[in-house]
Amino acid sequence: MNLKGKKLLILGAGTHQKPLIEEAKIMELEVHVCSKPGNYPGISTAHYFHEVDISDKIKVLQLAKKLEIDGILTTATDVCLESIGIVVDELGLFGTGFKNSKACLDKIIMKKRFLVNNVPTPKYIQINKYEDAIEFFNNTEHDCVLKPTDSSGSRGVTKIENISHLEEAYHKALHFSKSSKVIIEEWLEGEELGAQAVVIEGKLALLTLHSDITTPPPHRVPIGHGCPHPEEIKLLPIATEITEKAIKALGIGTGVCNVDYILSNQGLQIIEMTCRMGGTHLPEVCGEYLGFNFYNLAIQLSLGEKPTLPLKPLGRTNAAHNLILQSEGSLVKLGKINQELEWHFYFKEGEKIMLNASNQAELGYVHVTGSDPLTTLNLAKKAADTFCKTTKIMEDFV
Repeated sequence: MNLKGKKLLILGAGTHQKPLIEEAKIMELEVHVCSKPGNYPGISTAHYFHEVDISDKIKVLQLAKKLEIDGILTTATDVCLESIGIVVDELGLFGTGFKNSKACLDKIIMKKRFLVNNVPTPKYIQINKYEDAIEFFNNTEHDCVLKPTDSSGSRGVTKIENISHLEEAYHKALHFSKSSKVIIEEWLEGEELGAQAVVIEGKLALLTLHSDITTPPPHRVPIGHGCPHPEEIKLLPIATEITEKAIKALGIGTGVCNVDYILSNQGLQIIEMTCRMGGTHLPEVCGEYLGFNFYNLAIQLSLGEKPTLPLKPLGRTNAAHNLILQSEGSLVKLGKINQELEWHFYFKEGEKIMLNASNQAELGYVHVTGSDPLTTLNLAKKAADTFCKTTKIMEDFV
């Protein structure tokens, strides 16, 4: 493998793209990053920065052609999937093309393809008007969840237990949908879990299951993950089977993909699948367990390499948990930390922190290794909770 000097275009320059940018530099690639301007850490990290909106597929394509890139990818965001897809098609690069990338972004297209290809997934309808949501809610035996068709990071997603909450949730979902399209689907009680799926030329090459920690309903946002999943051996066969169906249904080409499942009394079902790596430090968590660098793997795949994958995990049981606050302001004092654990901070004392689109302020994350999956996951959660409860914020700033 001689990739030195290859031109790689990474879409996005935020906290979750920065490790991808850093790994590309370690691999001695010529690293180009495009993003809107802002206080994004990846801008100064990359060799070259280009002020381009990553959701503007035409401008991204023009940039890719001008640079004559050898590969393109992102991580932890869906907003640029169509941009990546059109570049893959036009320049003949490795990844997932425009039409199928759109299916990974648009939940309506995704769900239709799942149903046609017998991929088990919660029941849903597209809402064309508010009354459609009322009718679906009244005719389902379960609680429901409203979702924008084209958002990521659980933005605009709300669980509905009472019809009185439906209208507010509907308008919230509309707010977060660029296409002004919303779906409502049945809410299945059970465990949410996920996977990172390595796909090479349309075939599943490796599937790594992980556990999830989310904020409580009605707005379930991922805040932590552990790997391996405690029931990995039991769940892997059925997860492999339905994920292979989903890959075929969505037409995914090559890359590392994020998969969300729900395990209920109806069995394991796929909620969503997308043709990019997961966020919330999933590359670090799954990579730690498998014993290799997921960012390195994703980059190799985007450049057409077919790296050798491990036949069995070579790393350690581990978990990561975001350090989340619900308020913004000046960071007066970092909270209490366990010095035996691995801590990563995005802010220093005295700096100002702001809430994101999910109304969270993410200060960093704690990374824990151990021997038992559940114990390790709980240790990460406990450490994060202690830190956040003892962190001091001054909220009254302009």
